[in-house]
Amino acid sequence: MLSNRHQHISARSRVLRGMLVAAIAAVSVEHGVAQSDPAGREPLLLSHRGLVRHAPENTLPAFAAAVALGLSLELDVYQTRDGQLVVIHDTTVDRTTDGTGNVTQMTLAQVRKLDAGKWFHPRFAGLRVPTLDEVFQLIRQRQRTPVTIALNMKVISPGIEDKIAVLVEKHGLHKQLFAFGQPADSSRRFKRAHPKLRTTIVKIYDSSQFAGALQDPLADCLWVGFVPSPAEMQQAHQLGKQVWLSLNIGDKRPDIWDQARASHMDGICTDWPLECLAHWRTKP
Repeated sequence: MLSNRHQHISARSRVLRGMLVAAIAAVSVEHGVAQSDPAGREPLLLSHRGLVRHAPENTLPAFAAAVALGLSLELDVYQTRDGQLVVIHDTTVDRTTDGTGNVTQMTLAQVRKLDAGKWFHPRFAGLRVPTLDEVFQLIRQRQRTPVTIALNMKVISPGIEDKIAVLVEKHGLHKQLFAFGQPADSSRRFKRAHPKLRTTIVKIYDSSQFAGALQDPLADCLWVGFVPSPAEMQQAHQLGKQVWLSLNIGDKRPDIWDQARASHMDGICTDWPLECLAHWRTKP
């Protein structure tokens, strides 16, 4: 039978072990470290271009609202004619500003003169197309816990990978960000610029492409247009790869959200992140 002193030491050891486990878990969350059992949580929700149903897409208010609600982000990047990085979806400014022109053929000053908000609603008049630096700064300042950033490479301009890598390092976001949409040679340039920056290969639409992608060293993350099986997801996680769903992004599809959750996918890109969260709250 243990003495009172030994019982006290044993109890204290259990408490210390518990505190250590909790500390390790906290550090893992704080620094975006992937957990060993991703099946134990719901998929992260990538708010497509920010909270697009409530604020103008790819603007600071759209991103700030998403981050405030604990959502992750998908956003689009271009390089202007004078080598600056801006966040906008289309190749031209025509649809989402009051101007016209091709983004890559305009200077940053020309892009920044445009109103990027009033097309959505008069209350957003005066908003500007943000720079990637501004968006990264907002994320760092506003996030309570690390959010994932899916960076859509729309046009591969000369030197764009190096400039993105510099900003990622400046804001300390390499553990939170992955780039997608770029060809393999661009992914290799990303790796040379920042070896820890995660990349994808071309979008994956079926199981045969999925199996091949698992062996590709450039596919740290898989950007997919179908829901892989739980077995396929388990294999991906065993190889240390994350899988993100891009399927019917603009549609309110609880059936797809539930399938992705049942397969233990890492995340879902959607225009309806708040509705997805509400759906899961009411569904076992």
